[in-house]
Amino acid sequence: MIKSNVAILWDWQNVRASAKEQIEKLISFAQTIGTVSYKNVYAHWRCEKAKWEELFDNLSFRCSNAPASKSNKNNADRKLIADCEQFIVNDPSIKTVILVSEDGDFKTLVRKLKQAGKEVIVIAQCLEKANRKLVQLASKAYRLNQLP
Repeated sequence: MIKSNVAILWDWQNVRASAKEQIEKLISFAQTIGTVSYKNVYAHWRCEKAKWEELFDNLSFRCSNAPASKSNKNNADRKLIADCEQFIVNDPSIKTVILVSEDGDFKTLVRKLKQAGKEVIVIAQCLEKANRKLVQLASKAYRLNQLP
């Protein structure tokens, strides 16, 4: 049986790992679903510790820089949504999207992905603090530190 492709989109400004092992566990979890063909993490990398960007880069994530300011605080969200709409929504080979975020700004994107026939898995730091509607819209939802 041919495994389908999986995309990982990580809103680092919203959900952060505490250790390399959490990121590796997420990748392993994604690999149980299919072939991970797209890995992107969004942050204002100049404001992050260099070790995180280097770690993601070493794990073959594309680190998308999204400078944030008071007037542009949702820049990472906008970039993630734009990339997803451009590269994933209409890609028939990607059947599952793993969205690492607790942010309600992604509700419309999740609806669009599901309408395109994709399974959407939301990974949150804390499901109780995640946007309730985002979690309800997802096909599945897990805590980052309690992945199956």
